[in-house]
Amino acid sequence: MIRHFVYVYPVLALASVGVGAWALNAPIEDWKISGPFGGTATTLAIDALNPSTVLAGAMNSLLFESRDSGASWTTLDLPKHNLGEVTAIMVDPANSGHYLVGMLDAFGGGLYESFDGGKAWELHPAFKNVGVRAIAAAPSSPSEFVAGTLQGVLLSTNSGKDWTRISDPNNFEMRGITAVAIDPKDPNVIYAGTAHLPWRTTNAGKTWESIHSGMIDDSDVFSIYIDPHIPTEVFASACSGIYTSPNRGDYWKKLAGIPNTSRRTHVIREDPVHEGTIYAGTTMGLFRSPNAGGNWKVLTSTQVNFMAFDPAQPASIYLAMENDGIGKSSDGGDTIQLMVNGFVDRQISALTRAGTKLVAIETQLGETTGIFVSTNGGTTWSQLRNVRGLGGVHLRSVAGFTAQDKTLVAASPRQLYKSVDGGVSWLPFVAKEVIEQAEPESKVVTKPRARAGAQTKSASARVAKPRIILRPLPPSDIYGLFALQQGGKDYIALATEMGLFLSEDAGNQWKRANLGDGTGAVTGLFVSPSGDGRMVAKTPESFYVSKDNGTNWQRVAFPLPMGDVNSLALPADPSSPLLVATRVGLFSSPDSGATWYAKAAGLQASTVSAVTYFGNSQTAYAIEYGQLYRSDDSGGTWSLVPSSLSRLPIRQLWVPDSSTNRLYAITSGLGILFRD
Repeated sequence: MIRHFVYVYPVLALASVGVGAWALNAPIEDWKISGPFGGTATTLAIDALNPSTVLAGAMNSLLFESRDSGASWTTLDLPKHNLGEVTAIMVDPANSGHYLVGMLDAFGGGLYESFDGGKAWELHPAFKNVGVRAIAAAPSSPSEFVAGTLQGVLLSTNSGKDWTRISDPNNFEMRGITAVAIDPKDPNVIYAGTAHLPWRTTNAGKTWESIHSGMIDDSDVFSIYIDPHIPTEVFASACSGIYTSPNRGDYWKKLAGIPNTSRRTHVIREDPVHEGTIYAGTTMGLFRSPNAGGNWKVLTSTQVNFMAFDPAQPASIYLAMENDGIGKSSDGGDTIQLMVNGFVDRQISALTRAGTKLVAIETQLGETTGIFVSTNGGTTWSQLRNVRGLGGVHLRSVAGFTAQDKTLVAASPRQLYKSVDGGVSWLPFVAKEVIEQAEPESKVVTKPRARAGAQTKSASARVAKPRIILRPLPPSDIYGLFALQQGGKDYIALATEMGLFLSEDAGNQWKRANLGDGTGAVTGLFVSPSGDGRMVAKTPESFYVSKDNGTNWQRVAFPLPMGDVNSLALPADPSSPLLVATRVGLFSSPDSGATWYAKAAGLQASTVSAVTYFGNSQTAYAIEYGQLYRSDDSGGTWSLVPSSLSRLPIRQLWVPDSSTNRLYAITSGLGILFRD
């Protein structure tokens, strides 16, 4: 299978450092969303009254809007939910400012509405903790909406103001609704797909009947499509393939032609211009049939989760795709442009510097790891394609070197990998610990000479030299790789369940850091940005401080369990305090951990998720509840930094060294942010 993609997003990104229209009015020093653009798009919707407006949903409670037909995207401030996924979107066909967004989350989900084009949102009370998977409006009665939820089918006859459940609450087969569709000419005829076959009502929900004759039993129905010209013709896509019915679902016929591995079909649509041409979005890509399923042509191998035709330009198709974001085609799918400028749904795991480049990894990019490179300090990113050696491998951490950009060392949960060509190809390797064994000292024997008073030595005195042994480390859990520069030399630190190891030769040989006290696992490492040899290791029990590149360590007590610690910041100036971000606020120590203080003016005694020093001054930054705070007195007092992006899901703050003038943030879902 060949992807027919036209990659247009790097050019668009270069034209807009402050990604999206929001940046035009944002504060000068606001966060910039830099990507890497793309990721998983779950669903989308087009405004029928203004087709240049397109909404796209994603994982991590992310919702994006484009007002220029997908050329650029901005984030909408949809409420964030634990494990939230935007599963359904609809723009009111009679009111362009009325958005309806269905969501699934860890507690169920809900239906959110906005009446001002996405500026403000409210949860409809009828959907509190009720997951919504599908929304549709009746073509012949635009004020009639139908929602498919985890608790059944709900109907509104007044544009979403009031909702009534129209499926039998005692019919457990109709609890988990996965798809809905309304007859284009008769709004009383409603179809509902479930995780176990489809249903139909012909009287607006008064009665329902199972319509599954001819369909493979236990088929998850993902979408239902009704021919707008011949409403008796119905298509259904399911985990078992594609079905068509000439009689409103009384009997289904399975369409052949798509390979077995591609039959899990998320969405089915008919070309609005070319009668009989149908498109299928499957786990294995986009397929097109010119003869209603007689035979098929594969258009792209990227999973398609949803598709929609532009009502103003019916030849244009928008695609919500797995890993690649939003695609658009104006030639029936033969070529697909990636329209992702400003759209990002990526869980970046780690960020490192390699020479003049930055390298980022996305742990879960399908069955492999995504490798992304920036040559302009993180302003824009490009994905390395056709990466070799990472099939089935999910890297979690990566380390590069300041002196050159070709060598990278990375780690999956229990294996190390190395690349010597900038991340294009990777090979696994075994870490080898350097063991020094002292040689037995040579004995000096003195014996008399032949003439009186004279002595001689049978062997000269020698200084004992240790014997070097390289011992492969047994497989163990790897908690992180850390790039550091101390004394003008590049090092890599490896934190494992067996301890902390340091390498100064790109991972060929490793020396164990002797923390003392029989310490085992080391779960994190924090390094001075000035490269003066100071570092702090985190173990499950305590912190350990070193002031000499890890040669000697001292255990320091901390008033909280290590499980409550999120991050630690060392200042460039040794006289400034250590700062620790915890579950219950920010702690500081002016004496390398001997004493700790919990009071930080301007921050609440609540979760601080990240903290870092910035540059050579006393400036520090911290994240609390997704908001950025700044201190200019080494963490003594803090003030909120204004941003047009509220409650950002920032997991980690990153500064490559004390000479940088750019602050980076790694988020949950929104990729990488930066601010100058």
